[in-house]
Amino acid sequence: MCSVLTHPAVPLALSACFPQGAVPPTLVLAGAACSIIPDLDVIGFSFGIRYNEMLGHRGFTHSIVFATALSALLTFTLFRNSSGGNLVTFIFLFISTLSHSLLDMLTNGGLGVALFAPFSNERYFFPWRPIQVSPIRVASFFSEWGVRVIVSELKWVWLPSAIVFAVGYIVRRYGKAVW
Repeated sequence: MCSVLTHPAVPLALSACFPQGAVPPTLVLAGAACSIIPDLDVIGFSFGIRYNEMLGHRGFTHSIVFATALSALLTFTLFRNSSGGNLVTFIFLFISTLSHSLLDMLTNGGLGVALFAPFSNERYFFPWRPIQVSPIRVASFFSEWGVRVIVSELKWVWLPSAIVFAVGYIVRRYGKAVW
């Protein structure tokens, strides 16, 4: 997995790509939370749920179905009257949630992501996996491995996210003058 510090990079970058005011700060915060929530499945280890099971790590909570359900639930409960409208809110939350799984599919460790759960527990990776997998245990993060993870995430997630944010911001701010 990418680290819990890196998953919110995608919703932060994405927020600049929507029209001004369509993604208020509370929605950005919810998107950041949605980008982290799939990893709550690690709690299953405490209950004897094995990694490779449907409810195991990178299982159901990393699926398209989960991203859809979580995004719909939040859209129609907490953000029903959001300034950007229900569709924009849903799309932002959906991409924020699903980005977690897509980033995990770019890592070089683990068993893959059950993207199509609950219909299939088959695990997937992208063919290109440049991101150093993050340790699950916090203590392991404060090691040489943790340093490699941070460097990898800065290069492959934070830098591209910063570019997307900058381009989105520039287009949103100055695009009207150009068009």
